[in-house]
Amino acid sequence: MSEFAIEIGNRSNRKPFVIKVMDWLRERILIEKFNNLFGFLILLFVTICATIIVVKLGEKIGVVLSAVIIGLPMVIACLFNFKFGISFTIILAFFLLGLKRFVGDVQFGIMMDVLIGIMFFGLFIKQVKERDWSFAKNLISFMILVWILYNLLEFTNPSAESTLAWVYTVRSIAGIMILYFILMYAIKSKEFITWLIKLWIFLMALACLYGYIQEFFGFPQYEMNWIMKTQERYALLFQYGKFRKFSFFSDPLVFGISMSFTSILCFVLAGGPFKRSQKIILFLLGLFMINGMLYSGTRAAYVLPPAAFMFYTIITFRKRVLILAGVLIVLTIVLIRMPTGNPNLARFQSAFHPSDDPSYQVRVRNQAYIQPYIQTHPMGGGLGSVGEWGQKFSPESPLANFPPDSGFMRIAVEMGYIGLFFYCSLLFVVFYCGIKDYFRIKDPLLKTYSLGMLTVLYALTIANFPQEAIGQYPISLLFFVCIAIVNKCRQLDESCKTRIETKRIQGGQDV
Repeated sequence: MSEFAIEIGNRSNRKPFVIKVMDWLRERILIEKFNNLFGFLILLFVTICATIIVVKLGEKIGVVLSAVIIGLPMVIACLFNFKFGISFTIILAFFLLGLKRFVGDVQFGIMMDVLIGIMFFGLFIKQVKERDWSFAKNLISFMILVWILYNLLEFTNPSAESTLAWVYTVRSIAGIMILYFILMYAIKSKEFITWLIKLWIFLMALACLYGYIQEFFGFPQYEMNWIMKTQERYALLFQYGKFRKFSFFSDPLVFGISMSFTSILCFVLAGGPFKRSQKIILFLLGLFMINGMLYSGTRAAYVLPPAAFMFYTIITFRKRVLILAGVLIVLTIVLIRMPTGNPNLARFQSAFHPSDDPSYQVRVRNQAYIQPYIQTHPMGGGLGSVGEWGQKFSPESPLANFPPDSGFMRIAVEMGYIGLFFYCSLLFVVFYCGIKDYFRIKDPLLKTYSLGMLTVLYALTIANFPQEAIGQYPISLLFFVCIAIVNKCRQLDESCKTRIETKRIQGGQDV
């Protein structure tokens, strides 16, 4: 009888096979750092394969292969260390799409999807042991889950022209939103939020610096070749007698809007509980990026700082901020109305006179033209029915050549007024919960972070109306980073107060 009990006990303590494999890989990779037979065999195999591929296919594939060889160990590390994985994913989001100009039309977005998928798999493995999903049990997470499910439901859209277009589109949308849940699990301290924000600002400062290099020293030859490749691209980038700058991003739109909302973040953080030297650095970085924003020639970006500052003024409602708001309003009016021959300033002024802008009038006509379609298609025309995927998978569709020119308009056309309702509901819940939590947070650092993220989210929401501001890397990724930080600041503040209260009670009992 006792032998039988021992056998049952041994069986119950056996680890699942997946856990055994993960533990074995963790020991070989993270602890021994490939300094073993397994590491030697991996290195030998990769070296032989890389040599054969470069010899057969040429130098361009060699660049891609080098990225894979360097990235593979990092991808494996992402499975075990979410903080590293999230940081690595953010860094890749800044550079991958711009890299296309050098190596050609390679679908680098798949690398992002793989990284996020690996981390999501790692999250499930951790939950085998922990079985704790409390980090996702809140109203914002519920609305994001509803939005994911609606995107998946679009597969059954009877009006969709192409299933393949849905597959290519939902892959990136769902991947970015899954990253939100990984962030909610990984953010467990103020220090990690501080690291994410530092990484964000540092990468944006690099992007801004490269934009200055393009402005004052010109484009390198491979970028000029990319600009001159098509007449449409040249016409888009050469306006008002000069080239619009795009840094190492995919286009001037992403560069301009990224500089705009990051400068806003720097200004908000400059008012936080930091050293004077840090505040000065943040303020100067904000000015540095505001000026870099002008080089992009993105009119939608110009409107964001004044709009975001009005949001900041209303939320904080402090005397000094109100006085500063009045001064900045006067300065903005002077800049808008003053005569100028500077092409950057002239384009800035045109952003505040949309009725005089021919491109704005075209957008108004396009929106009026598509409204009857939206009203008669509650689920829209299907994901990927407009833009690049529409032209590729359903070129005969009337939506294939429709230019949405707006993130909200794209949602309305592709996902119908039902999808637009869910998306606007998600934004409402984020701002409702975020603003309510901001006033409840006691920790000054967390309060500053919450306000900074809310202000950036407000700016991106405004930008998404005239442009598809939230559709491309790194903006789409940073959008959900902001939502996750807004959601976690209140939770971290509560846990901090709970620890302090517990220590106080324990201290009283000891006395």
